[in-house]
Amino acid sequence: MTSIKHWFGRMGVSGSAGIELALAAPLLALLITAGFDFGRALYEQHRLVAAARAGVQYAMQSTTDWTDTTDITAAVRADAGDTANSLTVTPSTCTCPGGNSPCSTSTTCSGSTIAGTYVKVVVSESYSTVVSYPFVTSPFTISGQALVRVQ
Repeated sequence: MTSIKHWFGRMGVSGSAGIELALAAPLLALLITAGFDFGRALYEQHRLVAAARAGVQYAMQSTTDWTDTTDITAAVRADAGDTANSLTVTPSTCTCPGGNSPCSTSTTCSGSTIAGTYVKVVVSESYSTVVSYPFVTSPFTISGQALVRVQ
């Protein structure tokens, strides 16, 4: 004859793995989606930094290219693959490394760095997450910038 413990011990175990999976699956799906969103935002930010670097590389070609904001913007858009003109590109020339202007080449900028001519390119775009998160406003702005001394 089988014992009572044998019958009652087995009754509550069957199907528990399915219930655990049903409870854990939404949380796992949310974590995977959040990881995907975070990774995509990082990728976009790196893409914008690379595009800004392409803009300052174009500006370094010659002294006439420093102030050619139209061609710098075109170089940024070409590098980023921005065919819809969704990027905001802000090229500027300044005379201190922090992006401050004006200061003459004989003066010292803040932080005791020597004044020179710098080209700064800031690229930004609106980014929307796949899912709405409670503490993240969507869309939000992602930006990348590059600064190089040209003289």
